[in-house]
Amino acid sequence: MRKVTSALLLLAFATMGCAKEKTDEGSVATSEGAIGIAECDAYVEKMEAFLDTLPSESRSAREPGFKAMRAAWREAAQSASAKDNLAATCKSQLATLPPGKPAQ
Repeated sequence: MRKVTSALLLLAFATMGCAKEKTDEGSVATSEGAIGIAECDAYVEKMEAFLDTLPSESRSAREPGFKAMRAAWREAAQSASAKDNLAATCKSQLATLPPGKPAQ
């Protein structure tokens, strides 16, 4: 599982600079669609809420990494053999986020 997590994070960082998209003050991921794994979708939803609370400069700094990770997760979710590992990764990432609405 550690190798899969490392590979997903490496893929996310490798694709960070590939597609830059300017966003307005609104949510970053609602238009990007779900990943299709409940734990990952819950993490994305919570991170979107967190990013929406940040000032634009902070949000701009964190968005590229979040978008790259979400894209890597979405791609990994296409593989039936990777879904269980991805669900575990998303679950552990979700556990690192504070409960409720994060503070600014």
